[in-house]
Amino acid sequence: MKKEMLIRNLLYIIVIGIFFSSCVPNRDIVYLQHPNDPEKGEVMESDSIIRTYQTYNKAYELQPEDIISLRIASLTPAEFDFVKKYEEQLGIIRRLNQYNQGNASGGGQNMRMQGVGGGGEEGSGLAPIMLDRQQTGFVLDREGYLELPEIGRVQLSGLSLPEAEDLIKEKLKNYFETPVIRIQLLSFHFTILGEVNNEGRYTSFDPETNVIDAISLAENLTDFADRTRLKVVRFEEGEAKVYYINTLREDMLAQKGFYLQPNDLIVVPPLRARQTRNYLLPATSTIVGVAASTLSLVLIILNQTN
Repeated sequence: MKKEMLIRNLLYIIVIGIFFSSCVPNRDIVYLQHPNDPEKGEVMESDSIIRTYQTYNKAYELQPEDIISLRIASLTPAEFDFVKKYEEQLGIIRRLNQYNQGNASGGGQNMRMQGVGGGGEEGSGLAPIMLDRQQTGFVLDREGYLELPEIGRVQLSGLSLPEAEDLIKEKLKNYFETPVIRIQLLSFHFTILGEVNNEGRYTSFDPETNVIDAISLAENLTDFADRTRLKVVRFEEGEAKVYYINTLREDMLAQKGFYLQPNDLIVVPPLRARQTRNYLLPATSTIVGVAASTLSLVLIILNQTN
């Protein structure tokens, strides 16, 4: 019986060892770490600048076939806003790249924006597409021109959003009294896959979207995400450029891939602990249980035989 207990305890020790090897320590899930960060309990001076980083946040320049929203505020009466009428007459011309998915709740539906393939409760389906004026816009043609009534074609590709606003404002001065122009990019899409809680294709209306924003929209990374090797794939001028981002390091703020560009692809790989927890640990537990039971049965038979 002592031998039986010894072998059984040894098997249990193996299972416990595998279990702890599948655990993820806090240092592997905390974002933006730095070697000089204060230790637990250490008090830092408030409102002090500890470090600074030079960022690579290049202003987005409009591209051919981008979709933009154009809004005009002016002292001119609204009935003379031919730009607004032109947009409404064109109808919905924005390419639909993602769905609204809703869950039935009482007599209505609770709608929320999320990427195609985003998770939903069992039994939920694709709800009707809910469109409003923010989801309509003007499409730049293949040469990067925006065509407007009265003023004709305007070259916008290669311009930042503020530069495009200034150009349109100059063109409309003869038609609107003290016009104020606001242009918003509607075709800023990115895809995030892998160890996130809600992978899919997302739309952002902020041209300064960064990796942390993308992670937030995807409802954070899972505990088993390898935060040291996020891959950002960027498609520019016929090339696919790959950047690796270590979100555990504070200096990722200064990396070129930190700020996203439209159509970026983010891939989040898993830690080895994920495979251990999901596959190796259950299989080992089953094997150990069967082995322990078999061993006990064999020892009981041998004892009775003797």
